[in-house]
Amino acid sequence: MNKFIIKFLILLISFFYFYSEVVAAEILQVSSSSVLLIGDHNRTYTVKLACAEVSTDLEDKSVDWLRKQLPRHTKVNLKPQGSVDGVLIARVIPFKSNIDISDKYISEGLAENKC
Repeated sequence: MNKFIIKFLILLISFFYFYSEVVAAEILQVSSSSVLLIGDHNRTYTVKLACAEVSTDLEDKSVDWLRKQLPRHTKVNLKPQGSVDGVLIARVIPFKSNIDISDKYISEGLAENKC
């Protein structure tokens, strides 16, 4: 009887382990031209885009462009580069394009490469 219960529990645990849903990080808010609020249904992170520096005269245009590229609930991968004062500095890569948003920013002429 004990062996049956143990086998059943192992089967049940493995079922939930292999078929559980993976929750990705998603955009919650575009705070500025280089700062995003990102969440993963458990935590929220303030993330600064790595390698992109936006000039002050292009701030409004850059925020509009970034909001179009990363609308709310867009699923993204993060590649951390470091942190400063509790803000994560990372490369942000949307699932749908697999291209770093900083690279797109720079190619659009809205930001300068600082890496």
